[in-house]
Amino acid sequence: MARRLSSGATMVRLETETRLDATPTEVWNVLSDFARYAEWNPLMLEARGEVKPGARVAMRVTSPDGSGKRYGFNATLVRAEPGVALEWKGGVPGVLSGLHYFRLSPDGTGTRLVHGEDFSGFIVTLMGRKRIEGFRPAYEGLNHALAARLRTRAAAP
Repeated sequence: MARRLSSGATMVRLETETRLDATPTEVWNVLSDFARYAEWNPLMLEARGEVKPGARVAMRVTSPDGSGKRYGFNATLVRAEPGVALEWKGGVPGVLSGLHYFRLSPDGTGTRLVHGEDFSGFIVTLMGRKRIEGFRPAYEGLNHALAARLRTRAAAP
């Protein structure tokens, strides 16, 4: 979805969805364990900071465009509700910024995960929806890695 913001910039949402065979609390425990991201997360290689709204988190990520480039930035947690949602904002406002989110809801004995990012800024206009849509495999890859991590944890004694 692309829409025009009041600033005149374009916002593009990239959103994925999957069902995980774990409770929302179990999913939250993996997502909020920043110290272990390097063990399983192919997109967000490192996150250092507290898991609470307003906290600054130092992130190191691999570019979702498949180039293999890695970069770091500081994000601000805007939502951290155990078993419900983890969201942060990062970037340079007006140029390129994103609201990255993981939203959890019960789904039978498992969890429905909605994972995505709202991209905004003038660079989004230059990149276009198609290029941002090209990031989808990286976001889905994170979802698959999260599912694998949850299976590994469930199988551990």
